[in-house]
Amino acid sequence: MEAIKIYLENEGYQVFKAANGLQALQAVDENDIHLIIMDIMMPEMDGLKATIRIRKERNIPVIILSAKAEDTDKIMGLNMGADDYITKPFNPLELIARVRSQLRRYTTLGSLESNSNVFKTGGLIIDDDSKQVTVDGDEIRLTPVQYKILKLLTANVGRVYSIDEIYEKVWQETPFSAENTVAVHIRRIREKIEINPKEPKYLKVVWGIGYKVEKI
Repeated sequence: MEAIKIYLENEGYQVFKAANGLQALQAVDENDIHLIIMDIMMPEMDGLKATIRIRKERNIPVIILSAKAEDTDKIMGLNMGADDYITKPFNPLELIARVRSQLRRYTTLGSLESNSNVFKTGGLIIDDDSKQVTVDGDEIRLTPVQYKILKLLTANVGRVYSIDEIYEKVWQETPFSAENTVAVHIRRIREKIEINPKEPKYLKVVWGIGYKVEKI
């Protein structure tokens, strides 16, 4: 489990360790946990029993980790409330990919759904309370101006804003030669949030009109 902790911390995740199912339940009660990687074979309370207990009260994603690769064991784990199942030995890159996938699903469809200060489309999520931007679970660092532009467009997903409108709302000034200024910031935002900035998935130009964040 120490190796898993190192892999996750290298990706920027905060990790809480538990030696058995009872400690896992305690960690969930005492901390703001967003995902659980649960080993089946543990003393005092095994991973399946702990998963059942957790699932009765919380919708946190649970990834079962086990040396048992038989289909019956996988089916049992999923029936007990697990969201995914990984067998040992595993590829660390696969583990990280599955963690990101489950966190993305949780934040997109789960507890953030009712927060009116959270704006999202696809894997792009803006939490305006914490001023945090994530794309597919990865935190994106934006300057204050970049954040304001992206928040404006994401909070009004699908709506096209002209360059002058963006400038007026973000800079709170009458636009004067605003085109280059806004274009530079848009380009830099794309470099941070898009896999391929030249073929953007989220932040798109509407030629001759302005920019929008695509509804996904």
